Amino acid sequence: MAIAVRHKEGQREAVLEFPPGPQPKYGAPHLHASQIAPELVATAIASAIVAGWEPLSRGKTVAIVVDATGG
Repeated sequence: MAIAVRHKEGQREAVLEFPPGPQPKYGAPHLHASQIAPELVATAIASAIVAGWEPLSRGKTVAIVVDATGG
């Protein structure tokens, strides 16, 4: 799962890629949409900034792969 984030005054996006959630039992498809907790998104954004994403700069979109804790 991935989400795109951008500062409301910035131009540069970051795509935060999260690891897949738990696999469905017996290979059955998920019947509801997955959700990412707001706290996890906030941690992932902070990790992206530490990794070098500058939301107020200009440039290409940055892809950041985060772990299950958002780090």
